[in-house]
Amino acid sequence: MKRKVSLAAVLLLSGAILTGCATQIEKGTSLLEEKKYEEAAEAFEKASKKSSMEKEAYRGLGISYYELKQFDRAKEAIETALEKGAEETPELYAMLGASCMEVGQYEEAASYFEKGSQSGEMEDSLKKEMLFNEISALEKAQKYAEAKEKADAYLKLYPDDETVQKEAEFLSTQAGNE
Repeated sequence: MKRKVSLAAVLLLSGAILTGCATQIEKGTSLLEEKKYEEAAEAFEKASKKSSMEKEAYRGLGISYYELKQFDRAKEAIETALEKGAEETPELYAMLGASCMEVGQYEEAASYFEKGSQSGEMEDSLKKEMLFNEISALEKAQKYAEAKEKADAYLKLYPDDETVQKEAEFLSTQAGNE
């Protein structure tokens, strides 16, 4: 992967949590901003027990676990947040995809990166990152033909990316062996 979701994107995402939420959510959000991830996780865990705040609490919990590099727990919390109706943002899908990559669930990671890259407005750098990471996830899942197809689509958008040009060449040889 080129890089994981930056803390700035996480804080941007967590800023949405503050609006109209209860004390534990506000406390958790403040703790996230202060980079006190364990304490933030505790606050969001408490908030997740209250049904009126579940989606915000699970989203915050997922961010906290992600920053703590507890990727299996981050994945579970973010998926729960989405199931409970949390806003589907590109940043959330990027964290979800990165978490799946870290726990070796490459096909699922590719799916989340694809969904994230199509889930609304975002900075071009985030879109480019997710498209690249989707190719990487498919390659790790040994889905070479599909990865090659995604690399070709990527190169239509970013034709000067030499790393992906080389990757597409490699994937061509591997796709022939599938």
